[in-house]
Amino acid sequence: MNTATTLGEGVLNWSRYERMGHRYGAIHLETEPNSEQYATWQDAPTGTKGTLVAYVLATRQSGHIGDLFRGIGPSTPKVGEEITLGTGTLFAEYDDGVPRIGVEPEDGRETDWMDPGALYRCHNQTVRLAFRAAGSNA
Repeated sequence: MNTATTLGEGVLNWSRYERMGHRYGAIHLETEPNSEQYATWQDAPTGTKGTLVAYVLATRQSGHIGDLFRGIGPSTPKVGEEITLGTGTLFAEYDDGVPRIGVEPEDGRETDWMDPGALYRCHNQTVRLAFRAAGSNA
């Protein structure tokens, strides 16, 4: 039986360029809100197909304005909620020196690599980020 791999814990956020470019493909975890200390992804199973999931550990109100063009914005989840962020091939990258992680879909689309609504549900929330490899049942 396969299980989800825990990637890290922290406050979920992303670069403004993800929103501006509509990619919504990579996120990062801060050690606390507005911190410049980030989770790193050296042990992440990059190159593996599967699903990126956030488990909500603690909540707070997000100050993000949202994506006005799409009419979506942050909402506060419940502690213990499991939120599926996206499915595809796991990758890690650095953007402006910040270690980011995400999933690239297999269908070749250039936008919405992850679900923007799910991302805004997790914005500024403390989560445990996990990756469920394809074929895993946990």
